[in-house]
Amino acid sequence: MTARQQRRLEQKVARKTEKKASKAEFSAAVAEPRVGAGEVTEVPISEARLAANRANAQLSSGPVTDSGKHIVSQNATRHGLTGKFQVLPGESQADFDQMLAGFMRAEAPADQEEVEFVQQMAQSMWLSSRSTRLQDQCCITIQSGTPEEQKQAKKDLSLYLRYMTTHERAFIRFSTELRKRRNERRKAERGFVSQKHREANENRKAEMHVLRQSIETCKQEHREIQNRIAAAKAERLELQNTAKKASSTMAAAA
Repeated sequence: MTARQQRRLEQKVARKTEKKASKAEFSAAVAEPRVGAGEVTEVPISEARLAANRANAQLSSGPVTDSGKHIVSQNATRHGLTGKFQVLPGESQADFDQMLAGFMRAEAPADQEEVEFVQQMAQSMWLSSRSTRLQDQCCITIQSGTPEEQKQAKKDLSLYLRYMTTHERAFIRFSTELRKRRNERRKAERGFVSQKHREANENRKAEMHVLRQSIETCKQEHREIQNRIAAAKAERLELQNTAKKASSTMAAAA
């Protein structure tokens, strides 16, 4: 190490030591209790003041009824495009229920999972429409609002555009999954029907094979019977010829 490097190292160590000493002095000064006229002492609270404080606390405990609690729960809601789905006070629950019922009739879900897909589709469509309405409000503010309002409206417009794209993609995703499940179910049903047709064809082929074998057996039996009849006829003719020859021989001998 050179003399210059050694000097810089010593200066650095000295600065660190001085800094630590300054911090220690400051901490000691802050922790040192104050005495004299400016000393802070704890003042006891009277029973009347304590009761008044408790009574005031009860007055500011928040809403008690269910409707009041529901209203307070919406205080932090800006646009309702994120988090748990809900129909906002300025919207119509009846319109959403009607739209959901229309989706249910059109899609005809087969099980509970498909019912959830349809509900997600309806919610995504509703939120996308909400984003469109909020964008319209932003456009009006950009045209006629103050400079600060216009600046905020431009930011909100970009945000609502992103949320609209998100909900449209969610609608497409759930719709695609629903179509996929439906096509798979139809393929399975067609496969079941085709399997039944194949089994019926195989059964008919087996029955026809047994019937052909029966017919062939009957033909063989019929040919055997004809052969036996022909053999019996030939044997009878042979017996007749033998009898004639014997009669001729006997007549010639006499």
